[in-house]
Amino acid sequence: MADVAWTGRRDRWGGRRLSGGVALLGVLLVVPSLLAPTWEMSVADREHGSLLSRQWEWSWGRVRVTGLEGVELRDQWNVLGLAVLVLLLAAALVGVAVWFFPRLAWGRAMGLVTIGLLAGRVLTTVADRVGRSLGEIDQGAAGLTVRTEMTSAGSFETAAAVVLLLAVVLSALTAVRPVDAGVAVPSGGPGTSCPPGVDPPAPSDPGRTAGLRPAGEHLSTTPVSFGESASGGPEQLRRSR
Repeated sequence: MADVAWTGRRDRWGGRRLSGGVALLGVLLVVPSLLAPTWEMSVADREHGSLLSRQWEWSWGRVRVTGLEGVELRDQWNVLGLAVLVLLLAAALVGVAVWFFPRLAWGRAMGLVTIGLLAGRVLTTVADRVGRSLGEIDQGAAGLTVRTEMTSAGSFETAAAVVLLLAVVLSALTAVRPVDAGVAVPSGGPGTSCPPGVDPPAPSDPGRTAGLRPAGEHLSTTPVSFGESASGGPEQLRRSR
């Protein structure tokens, strides 16, 4: 039974490593969006081929616009959005770290909550960016060419949304898995249970199995003497004849 219990704990630890590794990958895929823009739009003159303006947007709210010859027209930062993203990333990294410690009972809850919050935030920004890109593909005015595209950081963030969602599902499945999964029923009976790592109590009579008498029980009876003291000796035996 100890081997079966060890197999259950090993499978559970393997599930933690898998879900934690997937969550860590998702967090790392979000990091590029802190520094690089995730969406870009350019407006060009069809006749002359000159670039009239370019616009970059970060997932946390920064917007940068340049005009002719790269003259900067606007650079607006959303400090609150940046702080929220940094806070969610830091919390997710801590949640992934404590997720690998099975003895921390609150580690499972913290890992699920932090990864879930980051996944929700990334999914929201990705859905908004993809929807805007699809809606602005053919919005070119007369004589102008409008192009919108997702940057490399945006592609990483889109992949992060899928990976984080998968990590949440795997973490939830690992968290709700029974603790004593894989432990066989102890020999004390089908109605008894034993926590992992603890051997079941031994039966009251280890020698009595399947209705058989314990080995050596016939040797524990009182020995019979065949000497003269037994049954009155040889003389009493002759008289009885």
